Amino acid sequence: MQTRPETIDMTNQGSTTEQLDPMDYPTPGASLTYDPGNAPYENPAEMVDPQQAIDEILMAFEQPETRDNIMSAIAAGFPVEAIVKSMAIAGVSEGKFSPDVAEIVKPVIALYLIKTALENNIPVVAFTDEVVDQETMDRQTAEKTMSSMEQLSPRKARFIKGRQAMEGLKQRAIDAETVMKARDEIRAKEEQMPDVESDGSFLQMGEV
Repeated sequence: MQTRPETIDMTNQGSTTEQLDPMDYPTPGASLTYDPGNAPYENPAEMVDPQQAIDEILMAFEQPETRDNIMSAIAAGFPVEAIVKSMAIAGVSEGKFSPDVAEIVKPVIALYLIKTALENNIPVVAFTDEVVDQETMDRQTAEKTMSSMEQLSPRKARFIKGRQAMEGLKQRAIDAETVMKARDEIRAKEEQMPDVESDGSFLQMGEV
């Protein structure tokens, strides 16, 4: 049976989905034929004591780069619940601790992140209760990021605001130029239009 290649031809402008082999899928039940214990989470966890897991996670938070990245995510509007959940999933998948330990440590880590953010005057979104469209989310994220930046790095915030103002002025100038060009084109076409004599219709009749 002839099938399509398993790799995608990047020079082809067509849909990448159409280039894939429709038969290139795992066989049902294939995972049951693998030797158990190959994945980290299939082996005994490295830590079974919740307190030890908390200490390890908090020790990682004390690294400046990790701390700044997490605080930046919170300042950008990411919910603490989502950040902690992603950390718990990563710890379980890497075999650091079991799912039970992950559920125990999640509230402690969430409270630690909230406390640290509030101490740095960073607004906190603890939970995600409402669903907003992507445009609104991007706008809110930009506003929260700028607000946090004004508190943490006022000089950089002023620079970014100035650059955004310049870009806004450039865009307004481009829009104004486009409007002027369109207006000139309309006037030129009106001048090129021939005069049409009246056919006596009521639209051409003056007031009686």
